[in-house]
Amino acid sequence: MTILLGTVCGLSVSACNKGGRDKSTASQWIDHPSSGSKAGSTITFAPLGVKFEIPETLYVYRNCGEASHSPEGDHGWVPVITCRSTNADAFGGGEGEDEDPFAAEDAEEASGVEEIALTFYVTHKTRPLDERSVTWFESQFKQAGIGVDEISYQHDFQKKSGIYAKLHVSENGEPTPHTEIVQFMFPHNDVVFIARMEYPFGEKRSVEQDWKYILWNFDYL
Repeated sequence: MTILLGTVCGLSVSACNKGGRDKSTASQWIDHPSSGSKAGSTITFAPLGVKFEIPETLYVYRNCGEASHSPEGDHGWVPVITCRSTNADAFGGGEGEDEDPFAAEDAEEASGVEEIALTFYVTHKTRPLDERSVTWFESQFKQAGIGVDEISYQHDFQKKSGIYAKLHVSENGEPTPHTEIVQFMFPHNDVVFIARMEYPFGEKRSVEQDWKYILWNFDYL
């Protein structure tokens, strides 16, 4: 279940790549990704200038690890970190598996329902991301047929500044959305990171709590 928002030119590599010289190491990494280094529960991407510490307690997205760095879809966003709801240890390390009674209850609730994921992407920055660009992004989402439940510029959202959006996707013009997308775009020098989770509309699992933990633990070096 992936809704591609790469038609938004401001965050699209293929549609808006202006070339340019003197790219930062982060921008070069996007063109030629490499694996991060891992020490304990922390994954570090030195060229990107970021690190991610896998939270000790997660209720839904309990399996976090380094993503495959293949650009996705037309937008060309490169996945950096992915956290999944599956109970299976998809990454082979067992991180985040320490038993917690509340986490266990959520895992039981999750069995038999759709697997969902929270992913951090990175792409080249091709336009400003500030208060003035919120209206532009809202217009682009609506033109793509995506409902905008909430969009705003956040000066300090889990230690980061950027544009937060909660989006709704419907099928065949139905009034009730079938998918909800929560997305936070935060620039860092000449690149943009996008934290994004997508789940069935009306999802009852503790996705919002995990979202806060995970986003807080994705930090600059």
